[in-house]
Amino acid sequence: MLLFDSKFKDFKGKFQTHWLGPYEIDKVFSNGAVRIKTIDEFQTHLIVNGHELKIYHKPLSKEEFVNMFQENSTIRLMEKNSSSSLA
Repeated sequence: MLLFDSKFKDFKGKFQTHWLGPYEIDKVFSNGAVRIKTIDEFQTHLIVNGHELKIYHKPLSKEEFVNMFQENSTIRLMEKNSSSSLA
């Protein structure tokens, strides 16, 4: 999970990230609070509002991206050195 960094709430920086993390969910409370922990060796626990979290999707490597399209036969990638031109 990624945690929204509220100190950037009013800052509209185009290239500034507004999310911290990734974190793992440790416990969900009935009032909507969520206890999260860092994924490093220290495992610091934080209690945050569940609305400030979003799902973290691991970035794809180039090989994983190409394999994803090769498995789906309806989608074709244009090769960099193709003989066809768009003129």
